[in-house]
Amino acid sequence: MLYRIPLKILIIVAVALLAVLILLNIKTIPIINQEPVPEASECDVLFLNENLKKVLNVHREIRRNPLPVEEIWLVPNGMSIPNYMLRAQREIERCKGKVLEMREIKNGRALLKYESEQGLYPLTEIRVIDSLYLPNSSKLAVVLAVREQNKILKNNPGVLEKLDFIYNLLIPSSRPELLEAGKNLNANIIPWIPMESSFYAPEKNNQISLGLTSEKEIAERLDEHLKKFDNASGFAAFYGEEFLTHPASVEKFTNVLLAKKLWFWDLTKRRTVSLSERECAKKELKCKKSTLDEESEVLITKALRTAQREGKAILLFELTEKSIDLLLNLKSLAEKQGTDLVHAEEVF
Repeated sequence: MLYRIPLKILIIVAVALLAVLILLNIKTIPIINQEPVPEASECDVLFLNENLKKVLNVHREIRRNPLPVEEIWLVPNGMSIPNYMLRAQREIERCKGKVLEMREIKNGRALLKYESEQGLYPLTEIRVIDSLYLPNSSKLAVVLAVREQNKILKNNPGVLEKLDFIYNLLIPSSRPELLEAGKNLNANIIPWIPMESSFYAPEKNNQISLGLTSEKEIAERLDEHLKKFDNASGFAAFYGEEFLTHPASVEKFTNVLLAKKLWFWDLTKRRTVSLSERECAKKELKCKKSTLDEESEVLITKALRTAQREGKAILLFELTEKSIDLLLNLKSLAEKQGTDLVHAEEVF
């Protein structure tokens, strides 16, 4: 009988029977119940303390006697204490632990007490240290100073396109043609406002002079300069030795800065009167003192180290072909150490 059945039909029937057998075989395989994956493994719970230190980037431990604080964990700057505490709470709960006490105390410190299946852990102080920063939390601002007769911005501004990162141009408020060129580049522009100086005679008529006897007059003169710039949150003075070493003028000037909430960058060659960073901090002013040095790779290395060590730094060069060439590799160097290149106001 089978020889009368076409071969094609026999193949189809055989395949169908094989499929049925496979399905029956699958149904007879016992199903293994998979337990839910725990939030924290046994190892995590056992080594909760070590895991917590890793999460908080603990740099160093100090053990103390007598009580109440038995341990101090030193953690890098770059993150606030509340954020550190939030990380700690999440890790403790992830490892099936329980927070018993958590509170912030003064000067970048907090107290933490917790327990787990392994028992009670000692009261620990979390303390932020300013001399070490978290990876990817440091900032560096590159500022290129544009002198009055700068040839690059006048004749060949396109060369700045070589710099594929955020940079700042320091431009004199009395040079509208340079300011316009800077705006066309979409660069972040810092106003350079002249003040009375024996070294800067060409801008005598545009200087903020000692003859301004009131804060109102100083504010009005500042506004004349600042209105040329878009949303300037501060400014610099390359020259102004006479004005900035005159106590009465500086007192009025600082009051104007406070009222207008402006930061100030002193680039004069002489030391000013009561405008040091320490004195400014007492008055809740943002001030910085720098000098324009000969551009070099040494200064680039120094700025990167400062950013890594202190969390922020400024690299100031004059805008020249040499400075542009020196800065070509800066982006890759900054990325390697986790430093962001930012606008200048972010580091004041």
